[in-house]
Amino acid sequence: MNRIYLTQADDPRLAPYRNLRERTLRGEMIFLAEGDLVVERLLVSRYFVESALVAESAFERVRPVLEEKGRADLPVFLVPDALVNMVAGFPFHQGVMAVGRREAVWELESLCPVEEPSRQRNPLRRVLAVVPDATKPENIGTVFRNCAALGADGVLLGPQACDPLSRRGLRVSMGGALQIPWLKTDDLERDLCRLKHDFHYRIYGTILSDSATELMNLTWSPRCAICFGNEYDGLQPEVLRLCDEEITIPMACGVDSLNLGVSAGIFLYEACRRGHS
Repeated sequence: MNRIYLTQADDPRLAPYRNLRERTLRGEMIFLAEGDLVVERLLVSRYFVESALVAESAFERVRPVLEEKGRADLPVFLVPDALVNMVAGFPFHQGVMAVGRREAVWELESLCPVEEPSRQRNPLRRVLAVVPDATKPENIGTVFRNCAALGADGVLLGPQACDPLSRRGLRVSMGGALQIPWLKTDDLERDLCRLKHDFHYRIYGTILSDSATELMNLTWSPRCAICFGNEYDGLQPEVLRLCDEEITIPMACGVDSLNLGVSAGIFLYEACRRGHS
């Protein structure tokens, strides 16, 4: 850790942290981690950490993590509390932020490793969440948090899905997007076909329909990819056409649907808990 004390809001080294409320960071090659836990998970992730910003009042609290898990030359900008608020553009109470560098960390092959020949008769359980086009960072963040908590193996995002490294998405996921292997594909249909034919996954589509297999009656495949539709329209026809089985959670009391993050948690829990029979 290379501690650097800064006192001027216009210091160019603070540029990545400036006016965060007004910036989406879209198109920038960086992302922001906020808070003790998310920053810690960034430090131990595969992403390169460019710097950290720490309020004076929080330094002794976060110092052990920065010293133990940050690299020796990591710039840590120590600033007065009032200056943190001035730079960020809003009252920032969490005390620590860090800048990660965006990069393509995972490929489809790393989400779906091929089984060794000795395992092909008794394959290891693998569970992927597939999110074609969810647009709310809160939902994406919850899916990643569910995957991290329940033991899913990865997330495949479609081209229209929102950014899991957005400030909101990363905060809601509690750093899950830094822990779970994920890939944002430029051609979801192509990669779903690859999951089926090259990696032997069974594709499940989650829908609201009396004709779908109810969750309690479902027998999971050893390798399953569970597709979750967006907040408004569910799964699109082009995705449903590639699904091997449509599955559903029965609803009671006239409820017509569940929040995406909630339903994903239920399906993922069952898939990860029960495995295959």
